[in-house]
Amino acid sequence: MKFFAQGLLARRKIVLIFILAILLPALVVGYLSLSAFSKRREAVRRLLESNLLVSGESTLQAVEAALLEREKDALQAGNFARLGGPKSPGLRDEHLPAGDAVDSAQFPGAPFLLDGEYRIVFPMIGSDRLPVPSAGEIVPESDFSKGFRRAETYEYSRKDFVRAAQAYRESLARAPSDRDRAMALEALGRCLIAAGNLNEAFKVYSELGDKCGRLQDQAGHFFGLTASLQIHEIEKRRKREDAGLRALLDVYQSLKDGYWPVSLPEYDFFTSEIRSLIETDLREGRAPEIERAYQALKERPSPYLKALNFTEFLKRDVVPEIKERMGVSALRGSVQLQPDHLLANRDEGYCLVSYTALPNFDERSMYCGGFCWDLELLKKEILPGIFGKISKETGLALENVEENRPGTPAAAGGTTAEDSLLLPYRQFPLPWRLLVIQPQLDELERTARRENFLYGTLLAFIVVLMLLGAFLMGRDISREAETTRLKTEFVHNISHELKTPLTLIRLYGETLQRKENLTDEQRRESYEIITKESERLSHLINNVLDFSRIDMGRKEFSFTKGSLSRVVQETLDSYRYHLEKKGFEVREEIAPDLPEMMFDREAVASALINLLSNSMKFSPERKEVTVRLFRRNGLAVIQVEDKGIGICREDLAGIFQRFYRAKSSLVSETRGSGLGLTLVKHTAEAHGGSVEVESEPGKGSVFSIILPVSGPKKGEAK
Repeated sequence: MKFFAQGLLARRKIVLIFILAILLPALVVGYLSLSAFSKRREAVRRLLESNLLVSGESTLQAVEAALLEREKDALQAGNFARLGGPKSPGLRDEHLPAGDAVDSAQFPGAPFLLDGEYRIVFPMIGSDRLPVPSAGEIVPESDFSKGFRRAETYEYSRKDFVRAAQAYRESLARAPSDRDRAMALEALGRCLIAAGNLNEAFKVYSELGDKCGRLQDQAGHFFGLTASLQIHEIEKRRKREDAGLRALLDVYQSLKDGYWPVSLPEYDFFTSEIRSLIETDLREGRAPEIERAYQALKERPSPYLKALNFTEFLKRDVVPEIKERMGVSALRGSVQLQPDHLLANRDEGYCLVSYTALPNFDERSMYCGGFCWDLELLKKEILPGIFGKISKETGLALENVEENRPGTPAAAGGTTAEDSLLLPYRQFPLPWRLLVIQPQLDELERTARRENFLYGTLLAFIVVLMLLGAFLMGRDISREAETTRLKTEFVHNISHELKTPLTLIRLYGETLQRKENLTDEQRRESYEIITKESERLSHLINNVLDFSRIDMGRKEFSFTKGSLSRVVQETLDSYRYHLEKKGFEVREEIAPDLPEMMFDREAVASALINLLSNSMKFSPERKEVTVRLFRRNGLAVIQVEDKGIGICREDLAGIFQRFYRAKSSLVSETRGSGLGLTLVKHTAEAHGGSVEVESEPGKGSVFSIILPVSGPKKGEAK
């Protein structure tokens, strides 16, 4: 007990030394290292954050400078030369259809041109075309006018459409201008339809559409539109509905393409009328090809309608603002030559308008050129290119943020996070803000997390290793202390075990020496006790020697062929004296018909004696021992059964370990070496077999040595 207390004290000292000399210094060094990393990281972060404020402003200036440069290139006077103005004032370029998109690389939006009176020169649409002379402006006494009025009398007053048609033909021959000729053709066709001459009317309206289609009648309508609608009606009367539908499709496509520069109300009226006529004719499911062509044409965007809407937007929201701003400049005695901007609200969203005066565009008048930025094109194509170039130079990440996006700070210059800065555009009234992000801060954070994880893992790994080492060291010390204790107890027990037979041998030896009057029976009994105790003493010594050889790896077995039944019987007979002396009832069930097999006689006999010795020691009340030998599936089984105290479940796993002794009070009080079962297991395994035990506390135990009849396999016999 004293030794055990000393071992426990030694373990406490070792653990204390480990904590003070190794673990605590390691934890302190780890904490200081992590603290140094954190301080360095904070210093770098503060430096990057202070640099972000300066870099953000510089980046915003660089972005706006790139936009100003692009705006300057787009507002050069040469870019507006082909749109109209000095060469053809008041007239649109016939080779540039209204609403055609100009090269987006040159104009990043929709261009427009204003004259000195702030009238829209480009894009030119129907509402901006030259006025049409009224009927009163026609020369009243010309041959054409006299014949035309006479034909109208036949048509409207007398309802004589045949004579009216003849009169219109005579007027047509005297028409002094293309417009007069177009008026005569239209009236002639009208009378031919009324007279039922559809074939001739078709020819007249075809000529009217081909030669005079872009001229206007007295109501301001284009003759080509009227001719197309009349041709559709003629084809329906001639039972040629498909041809009539194709005529309507042609005029519908021409309207959408801007062939006739009609006004927005006229465009809406004519397109609605044409769609109604087409859909009415297609209700019966006829002409599927024409229906597919109509649906495709209907879904196709109209560039001319886009130009009409754009012009309306300019008139309503842009031109008045430009006129006011440039008028203020004129009152101050200066001409606004630098580009200016304004933000207007269109139906589909905000629109940024850039404009400037063009002083050298025309000697006769001051012109103003401008364009409405395509904000989607600006946001998705132009700005990303600018951002990419600046990001490559500065290392900053740039992004556009919607003005009213949820979560966006309203304050100018507000920061959205520690690694970003939100700035409003200064030069351009754009509906966005520039988000400047410092990726190094995010990279610094990721690096910090990686460092913390790496060093934390490393420190934890070192601490775990230290704790594991301390645990293993403590376990080894405990094991060594326990082994030392067991060895001490073993020496004490074995000394007692050896002393008992030696005492008996000495006692009976002195009896034989000193008493001469002993009877032959007494002498024989003394000799027998001396012999049996000598055998017991020899068995104990052999156990110690065998264990020593096993511990050093020098134990060798001598396998010879023989009868296992005979060896078991002889061993039991030799130990029967000790059992019966202790009052045990010995039963034997030894099968005599086992075949001869290879085994070590002395080792098997010693194992059996160890089992009998244990049964004798741990059976204080029911002194019954049964020895069996039988064959089971090619195995020879030696069983020793007793009715002793049994073994609890917790001790079953350790009874075959050296020096192990169960924790029950009877076992603790019983002397023994603690080597018997260890030797039994080693002997069985050396023969290629095993040991099994069945036990229940209070009811006894059954130990079985199982040996193969065929003998040990090659490599097992040592």
